[in-house]
Amino acid sequence: MTYSLRTGRTRIALALAVAILFVVPSGLFAEEPRIRAAYSAMSGSMAWVWAAKEGGYFEKHKLNVDLIYVGGTAQLFQSMLAGEIGFGVGGGPSILYANAQRRSIVAVAGTMNRMVMKIMGSPQIKSAADLRGKRIAVTRYGTSTDFSARLFLKSWGLAPDKDTAILQMGSVPSVLAALQNRATEAGALSPPAHLQAEKAGFVELMDLSKGDIYYPYTYVTATPGFLEQNRAVVAPFLAACIEGIHRFKTDKPFAKKLTAKYLRIQDDKVLEDTHQLFAELFERAPYVKREGLASLVQILAEKEPKIESIKTDSLVDDRFVRELETSGFIKNLYR
Repeated sequence: MTYSLRTGRTRIALALAVAILFVVPSGLFAEEPRIRAAYSAMSGSMAWVWAAKEGGYFEKHKLNVDLIYVGGTAQLFQSMLAGEIGFGVGGGPSILYANAQRRSIVAVAGTMNRMVMKIMGSPQIKSAADLRGKRIAVTRYGTSTDFSARLFLKSWGLAPDKDTAILQMGSVPSVLAALQNRATEAGALSPPAHLQAEKAGFVELMDLSKGDIYYPYTYVTATPGFLEQNRAVVAPFLAACIEGIHRFKTDKPFAKKLTAKYLRIQDDKVLEDTHQLFAELFERAPYVKREGLASLVQILAEKEPKIESIKTDSLVDDRFVRELETSGFIKNLYR
């Protein structure tokens, strides 16, 4: 068989190309890190993470994020502890319950540190006597809605579970549906669902946002193991979330369109009110306020004394938010 110089050169070139594939570090061809993140409520309080996803900020920070919905923070934490979810967006007392059971979950950012829950009820409910022997709906036990309902019942002199039954409905839309279907006389609703309830003829029994009360309403969480093994993706993930907060605050048309899509709301007044409320409440620099966790410890310890021994500092790892703030990243967004 004849062998030409041209053929020889071609074969050498091919051989070199194959060799390069083996000697070039594989990281140069690696895909963007793929992360599973989940949020725990169909509520306006989650709009910033939807904004991070829809605005393309995860991709901007070289992350491939699958964002899914897992109803209830307690359920979300179970998925995280099972290794099915990397970052979780939840809120309320579940982080205390989890750590009381020695299931370590830490908050790496606090995107909302105020309680905005509303207790809505049928017009016939005018006093505690009208709720005695009746029902109040929440999403799941151990969530912000459950905590709010129990706080409300106590403020009315009613014993939760004893004087008034607490029903688990699974999600905020399901609580609203339970009210509308007369399956419950009252329900704990986060904005903008309370506005929909109001439009349907239900009345506000209590506004938990009144008063200067700190509460860990929405936070970003992870397990210490996940943080240790994936440290390189934490700051980029939070940077994308912070850009989502900024976009929601500063781009009203985008924010309203986002809220309409995820919450299936078309009423423009509800969308306007929702944007105005959360644009004020979302934190620019999302630190978890330890005062909110401390107040939760005090209240929950009445029922579960072992919660009192939890050190709130052990629940928070805010070094990544601090890095982003000290670098000027957050300040530059709002220039």
